Amino acid sequence: MNVIYLDKEYLTDEHYALALGFFDGLHQGHLALVDEVKKIADEKHLKSAIMTFDRHPLSLLKNEKCQSLISSNDRIELLADMGIDTLFVIRFTMDVAKLSPQAFIDQYLKHVDHLVVGFDFHFGHKNKGDVSSLSHQHFEVSVIAPIMYDEKRKVSSTLIKELLTSGNVEEANRLLTRPFSIRGEVVHGKKRGRTIGYPTANVDFDSYYVIRRGVYGVRVKLNDSVYYGMGNVGINPTFNELSNDLLEVHIFDLDEDLYGKTIKVEFIKFIRDEKTFSNIEELKLQLKKDEEQIKKTLTITKYSI
Repeated sequence: MNVIYLDKEYLTDEHYALALGFFDGLHQGHLALVDEVKKIADEKHLKSAIMTFDRHPLSLLKNEKCQSLISSNDRIELLADMGIDTLFVIRFTMDVAKLSPQAFIDQYLKHVDHLVVGFDFHFGHKNKGDVSSLSHQHFEVSVIAPIMYDEKRKVSSTLIKELLTSGNVEEANRLLTRPFSIRGEVVHGKKRGRTIGYPTANVDFDSYYVIRRGVYGVRVKLNDSVYYGMGNVGINPTFNELSNDLLEVHIFDLDEDLYGKTIKVEFIKFIRDEKTFSNIEELKLQLKKDEEQIKKTLTITKYSI
């Protein structure tokens, strides 16, 4: 897949079927747009493309810390796996934010023959542009209806975050069509786990959405190998040593120095909430129970997602 970062208009002789949006999560709702783009590109002999931004607009416009379901690199990898030809990434600046809907179209959509958007799509200065703004342009438009979760709620990144906050990882994974995951470099921690027989690989959440604190059954990908383990999300209250949430992963059947290496941790099953233990022995006993429960659970579910 060709990845093109846009600071201004892009000059090319190619013609595209293109979906436009932020695509935080690439969940069922977003995949409906991706599938439509691929179908139209095939029917009309166009290049398939996605256009998005390098950061969430609110992170600039309102200085909000935006936690995402996927990173920029995740998005690139997933779209490439889906067979998209080109990903356009607009570098979002105040100048871009000030573009009127028509100016945005003129600057970024010159080579689009067919545009695909969601029913609630908004764009341009102060989100003044909507689906009606796309009529009478040089391209055809397909507006995709929402994928509904129930009678009142559509599948959305907000809904998936709510599920992850409640600990309902399996339902969140179903809407994502893959396990919620965090990819990051293994960093040095306090090395407490090693002293009690449960060494952990520690990964900072960085810009990922911080899910419910607690213990999870996880799948870990390192290079071309796949392992299973138990992950803890939280601040390790028994030792009271952390000020920010950290992901600590004890990987089954792996004894290797992982510092500085990048791993991908997929969350499969929520086991229990994080809790404070009165002593080390009580903690070790609980970790043993967690390990037994997770191994039993993953034996059942590891091929189901």
